[in-house]
Parts: sequence; structure tokens; C-alpha cells
Amino acid sequence: MLTPIGHDTMEEAYALLAQGFPMRSRAFWRDGLARQARFQEAQELGPIGQIMRVKGEPVGVILTMRSGRADGQAVINLSSWYVDERYRLLAPRMLQQVLAEPVATFTDLTPSPPVTAMMERLGFVRRNDGGAIVPLPVLALRSGDGGRVAAVDEAGIEPDVTGLIEDHRALGCLVCVLVCEGTSHPLVFSTARRKGLPTARLVYARDLAAVRRNLGPISRYLLKNGAICLEYPANRDEVAAGGWFSGRSRPTFVRGAALAADVDHAYSEFVFLRI
Repeated sequence: MLTPIGHDTMEEAYALLAQGFPMRSRAFWRDGLARQARFQEAQELGPIGQIMRVKGEPVGVILTMRSGRADGQAVINLSSWYVDERYRLLAPRMLQQVLAEPVATFTDLTPSPPVTAMMERLGFVRRNDGGAIVPLPVLALRSGDGGRVAAVDEAGIEPDVTGLIEDHRALGCLVCVLVCEGTSHPLVFSTARRKGLPTARLVYARDLAAVRRNLGPISRYLLKNGAICLEYPANRDEVAAGGWFSGRSRPTFVRGAALAADVDHAYSEFVFLRI
């Protein structure tokens, strides 16, 4: 049986997540779930996840990071799925119950290897093999393709993406606009550390090709904001010169209606959990 994670069951969720992901502290889960809960409660989006119970005992957990897009498209990003070893046979049924919810789009951006093997059988389509990492000091020497990076307030953005940009600014992300060829491309970067290095991860971009063509000015902007490396979704054959494909990155999947932007990891674990 699945029960929603609420204020009265948050401690159970922390315990299960700490058990399933021992490399993360209890404080990590407390802070991340608090950010997610504040956002979803303010937007009235529903529970932040589900706990699976067997004879009343909590034995499994999954986070459901809910959001919407300007066109009304409802999105649930699945994250941090764990089931106690004693009940692993029930794991597929747990996921099927979660996927039965009538929303337009499901995503999974950090599936473990066993979950990755299940994705296609559950109707998910692979979008990227993982992520590329590039060192910003090297890329900052490039001129780019005539683009420049501007502040959101300076360049202006289309109304349909304003809410997403402002939400992520409030959640601590870096937001800016790439202006090139007469078009404004809003960009969102989450921040975290990779092997101790401050890293910016691209979590929203409508046109990934424009980003790749203008890595020079983007790198200079990110360096000014404290990042040393940039990580962005990529296939193995799409890594920029001077960068490398991240061995720790996971493939990304989507099920249901496609997302309009080339990169749309908005409202995900990269934002709420800051991984």
C-alpha cells in the first residue's frame, strides 16, 4: 500500500532515504525535502512522494517532484526510489502504482543501474546518455558565436517562461539569458560540488545547440558567479572539445508528452536536493 509523504510521515521518509542512500546524511534529506515541500505546498501540487507499507511497516519510498509548465502540462519527476531488500519483488508494482497517476509527463533524471534497465519496459524513452563536464577556465577563452549573456531583467524573456525562471531564482539557482541571433534564450543552472569543485549544471535551456555554440560567454558568466565546471545533458558523442563524458552521470528518461525545451530538468532533484 502506498501512502503520501506528509508532515506526519516525514521522519519515516528521512529514515528510508538515509537507509537507501547512505552516502547522504539525514540533514541532506531534511533540507532537500523541506525545499521541495515548501514549493509544492505553495503551489498546491500534491504530495512530495510516496511511502510503501507492508503490514503497516514503511519499507519503500519514492519522491514525486511535481510541477507544471505554462501550457498547463503537468510533470512529475521521479527521484530517490528505494525499497528495502526484503521487499524488492514489490518494487515494480510500487512504481506502476505511481505511474498510474494521470499526468502528462513523467521524467527520471538519475535512475540507478537496476532502474535504468526497467525504464523502456515501463514506457520511458531515453533522452540523453548522461552528462558532459567542461572546465570553465578553458572554455572562457572562446569567443562564442556572437552571443552574449545578459541579466533576466535586462534582456527580457517571454511571459510563458517567466514563472519558471523566477521560481528557480527563488530556489537558489543561477538564471540568465543568452542573447544570440536576435533571440533571447533563458537559461537556468543549479549549483553543487563535483569532487569538491563548484559546478554549475544546466537544468533549463530551450535550445541546447545555441548553448553549445556560445560556451565562451556562458563560461565567463558562470566563472563570475563562482563556478569552476559546467555540466550539461549530453550523449557520449556530443561532448565539447576540452570536456569529458561524466562517468558518474545517469541517463535521462521521459514518458508521455514530450517537453518543449531541449533541456528541461526544472523542479528536479538538481534543484531541490542540489545534487
